[in-house]
Amino acid sequence: MPRSPLMRVADLALFRRAAYWLFGASLLYPTEERLATIASAARELERQGVPLEGLAFYLQWQKFLTAIARCVDSASADLEETYVDLFVVNQKVPLCESGFLSPGASAMTMAMLEREYSAAGLSVASSFKEPPDHAAVEMEFMSLLCEAEARAWRKRSVQDSVKQLEEESRFLDQHLSRWFPALAELVATRVAGNFYAAVTQAAHVFIEHDRGLLPALLAEYQREGTHG
Repeated sequence: MPRSPLMRVADLALFRRAAYWLFGASLLYPTEERLATIASAARELERQGVPLEGLAFYLQWQKFLTAIARCVDSASADLEETYVDLFVVNQKVPLCESGFLSPGASAMTMAMLEREYSAAGLSVASSFKEPPDHAAVEMEFMSLLCEAEARAWRKRSVQDSVKQLEEESRFLDQHLSRWFPALAELVATRVAGNFYAAVTQAAHVFIEHDRGLLPALLAEYQREGTHG
């Protein structure tokens, strides 16, 4: 029996959830344990066999997965040194949204993010050292929004699914898509061909693909949700 369209779009949401989580985890300090977790998650995504060929982000996605495999095979100390030099020492490349904004806009953005996380019933754990506008935190939030979307699709609640899609689209437009392209470009100029260049370029292409995907899904399902 053919699968329901709602189940297929739920699978897509779950893939997007995993992808955002993977991007975010890859932009945290590369401890040996974290790298092992990232590599395991990447292998699981490959095993799932999600048909990505032909999608705009596929090439960069494959480069990203290859980079993960290579970094796990190499000495983690080398990657730690690169991370510190690139993102920590003098913050040559800021990993936070505020690093790409004026001081006034930065304060407003931080307050906005904290309100959004709180409204979703979330907060940055006190044990977590990164600020609310860190790339990994924003990616994790997108991952959680996608997870909520998948749950709504599986319950066959089109109205709730549409609401989640709207939240995702708004968050991308107001946050990640505003500053992440500049981050990816800056990383590419500093360490072209490096693991972090692969991470940020793949994430950038993925975000741009999502910015086109979400409006398309909304256009398809908004009317059904209104009448459902």
